[in-house]
Amino acid sequence: MNLRNLFFQSALNYKDQTAFQIKQGKTYKKFSYSEAGQKILSLADHLLSLGIKKGDCVAILSENRPEWAISYLAIASIAAVVVPLDIMLHKSDILPLLKDCGAKAIILSSRGGEILGEELNQKRIKIESIESLTEIKSAEFLNQIPLQADDLAAILYTSGTTGSPKGVMLSHKNIMSNVLAVSEIFSVGPKDNFLSILPLHHAFEATAGFLCPFYNGVCITYAESLKSYNLLANMKETGVTIMCGVPLLYKLFLDGIKREVEAKGRGMNVLFNLLLILARIIPLQSFRRKLFSTVHKSFGGRVRFWVSGGAAIDPEVIKGFSLLGIPILQGYGLTESSPILNCNTPKCNKVGSVGRNIPGVEVRIEPRHGVAIPEGEVLARGPSIMSGYYKRPDITSQVLKDGWLYTGDIGRIDSKGFLYITGRCKDVIVTGSGVNVFPEELEFLLMKVKDVKDVCVVGAKVKDGIRAGTEQVIAILVPEEGKEIEEDDIYALNGKLPEFKRIARVIIRKEEFPKTTTRKIKKYQVKKEMGLL
Repeated sequence: MNLRNLFFQSALNYKDQTAFQIKQGKTYKKFSYSEAGQKILSLADHLLSLGIKKGDCVAILSENRPEWAISYLAIASIAAVVVPLDIMLHKSDILPLLKDCGAKAIILSSRGGEILGEELNQKRIKIESIESLTEIKSAEFLNQIPLQADDLAAILYTSGTTGSPKGVMLSHKNIMSNVLAVSEIFSVGPKDNFLSILPLHHAFEATAGFLCPFYNGVCITYAESLKSYNLLANMKETGVTIMCGVPLLYKLFLDGIKREVEAKGRGMNVLFNLLLILARIIPLQSFRRKLFSTVHKSFGGRVRFWVSGGAAIDPEVIKGFSLLGIPILQGYGLTESSPILNCNTPKCNKVGSVGRNIPGVEVRIEPRHGVAIPEGEVLARGPSIMSGYYKRPDITSQVLKDGWLYTGDIGRIDSKGFLYITGRCKDVIVTGSGVNVFPEELEFLLMKVKDVKDVCVVGAKVKDGIRAGTEQVIAILVPEEGKEIEEDDIYALNGKLPEFKRIARVIIRKEEFPKTTTRKIKKYQVKKEMGLL
């Protein structure tokens, strides 16, 4: 199956269902699956009229909106290559990507046009003009364009948290195998409403928040902004049932609930805590939903589950929402794997784990020097693994070996097949005693310290003395606005830690950490800014 088949099938099977909606003013602009299908056909025909051919790259530079999804499927349907770009990048970052892929055209929103200006060689299509494209009576013209499962479908540029951007090449087979596997283990359909908030240029949202819902006839609601009050309004107004988010969002939601309870006085605090005790005694989600019906109403009253990805989530946040009757399902994957490798499900959600392999994917652990068994680097193989990095065989050979993707993540697999991610190979701190320290473990502890808003644990080379050349543990902390972090509280943690994990130095940083669009801290940039390289 390819992305053209997906578009044809869903437009036919769910033609009267709402495919996409977005708030404009006080009402929601909606596209049914049939209407979305017609727009996809119209744009596909227009792209062909501009001379776009099979294998040509077409970029998208836009915020999340229905036209983004329509553009993606139109490009893929004519066997051209989709190149989604991050709308948060600067022009100086975007131009090299357009040059690298040799984009023949670019579809952009008004904001995208403002970023790029006018001096581009690529043919331009404005998002707003998609609305006025001529209606196409038949899809027969698409069937004249050969399209194979192994044809390149997308190039996703990823800079991660360090290094220069790399173009991940994903075929139709890579992407669709992931869509089909995820659809097999999650029961979703036309009665569901998915709130899309993460950037669509990212593989996680493109697969889990767009293609999977579209394949299953789900309504996709695009958030009007990332502000909490807008998200809550969208949830209430449309009855959202599912959402993919990053850990920080769910932590903010949980903290907001706690603050609201505290603001209502001691009586409400006592009642809320009694209900939590009752929820622990009777671990039925349906019962918990009734206990905390007021909380559910604040999220629209129809939430089935939330999915967390992009970074590790604090298990306490998952436990907190579980008691309230809202499961948070943690998953794991990489852009290079289209992206999902493992995930928890509503029927089997193991807190602290990123879940079992999805169907068709194999995951194994390769021991690494200095890492205690059973931990090691996570390796994966299956139909969703990329063919390589665009025009970069040098770095492709570093991560693809004998059919296995070397993820660069450290993890372990328990006896039930659940994967636990414990760190990143490149982030591992090698101390003077030769033992490895995984920053994530310390970051979870430090986030619980009073008045700490954000944490970044890194290793810095020891320059002098007997330990020269090894690393020491540095904790860089950002305080809550208007608060001061007591360094003594940080160092007090050392008494609870093994000697090799102890923090050697604490740095208080006033400004926010630089982050990727999925809210991962750019550790290399932080170290550079703090003079720790």
